[in-house]
Amino acid sequence: MYESLSAVGQAGRSAREELPLADIHVLDATNWLGAYAGRLLSDLGAIVTRIENPEGVPERTAGPLLPGGTSATFAFTEAGKRSVVLDPADPDYRNRLLAMLGGTDILLTSEGPEALAERGLGPEVLRGQPRLIHLAMSPFGLDGPYANRPATDLTVLAAGGLLSLAGDPDREPVRPAPPQSSVATSLHAVVGVLLALLVRDETGLGQVVDVSAQESVAHSLENAVQYVDLEGVVRRRVGNAPTEAGTGLFTCRDGWVYLVCGLGGRPLGWDGLVTWLEAEGVTAASELRDPRWSDFRWRRTAQAVAVFRELFEGFAAGLGKRELYEAGQRYGVSIAPVSTPEDLLDNPQLTERGFFRPIEVDGDSILFPGPPYRFAGLDVGPRGGPPRLGDLG
Repeated sequence: MYESLSAVGQAGRSAREELPLADIHVLDATNWLGAYAGRLLSDLGAIVTRIENPEGVPERTAGPLLPGGTSATFAFTEAGKRSVVLDPADPDYRNRLLAMLGGTDILLTSEGPEALAERGLGPEVLRGQPRLIHLAMSPFGLDGPYANRPATDLTVLAAGGLLSLAGDPDREPVRPAPPQSSVATSLHAVVGVLLALLVRDETGLGQVVDVSAQESVAHSLENAVQYVDLEGVVRRRVGNAPTEAGTGLFTCRDGWVYLVCGLGGRPLGWDGLVTWLEAEGVTAASELRDPRWSDFRWRRTAQAVAVFRELFEGFAAGLGKRELYEAGQRYGVSIAPVSTPEDLLDNPQLTERGFFRPIEVDGDSILFPGPPYRFAGLDVGPRGGPPRLGDLG
């Protein structure tokens, strides 16, 4: 009575058939939290079909919007996917859902257990589907006291600890954009589901891969945990102010650079930095050879931080960030330009590797980031723009 999705859209298979996940069918029943996971699997060749209600998922119209009216975020996370309309109010909803699952290798969800049960996507979906892999992303995991709590990107970032590190020290925390909890969760989740596919190859059995967004964020806290473990120091928000002379954000002629010449009490690359400044005729640089600059207690004082900032920014004011980066590399100094989106589009390394890919959205060609990995002889990446509502390709 109902047709499984694996029997639909075979005409587009030839473009994917050599890719790593060419024979994998994915049913994407996620919301904003897990949608990027489907895009990552699609880039690897999987046939990913997004379930939508008759009005389309809310992410279709979430700002910012591209010239044709499609959400930029939706276009990015849905590139290369297909779309199927499934109305929860339809009396045949459950039968249609089960029919779709019959031809599915991986089911993607991103809600807590109660919400999944209401949609007919609870643990029972695995019964009679021994090969099905359920990648169950959710704000807090499928068990525990928080399992059914609602969440937004803001609350997940707060619960995972990342929010405490972002912003100025004398103000409230700042949420980085776009939704970083979605990115962290999807990246962790896809690693897990690829491992589950390998297990299925060996055993013939699928499984539930339970991925907590809170835990994914907590696993992505830079070196904050190591500071507590090794130094007993709890990192706080510092804005653009360095906590140690030689490390932090510094202004230059056309923006900012990030410099790391002191970290964890070690003067990393300090000699190279001083040699560089002296070679450029910065007469005050000789002061940085005073033995006290090797003492991390001095370098962490407000006076040392201020002295170094005045000296380095006076030097950097006449140079662009790319010039500073290239010169710093020659002297073994850890320095990086703070790139804007425009800088990235013009970056010679990203351009040479073809990182940005043109994707057609509403008839316009839009550049989007491609995958940061390559396979010899294979064109891995988005195979097209986001689907129109109900378009199975």
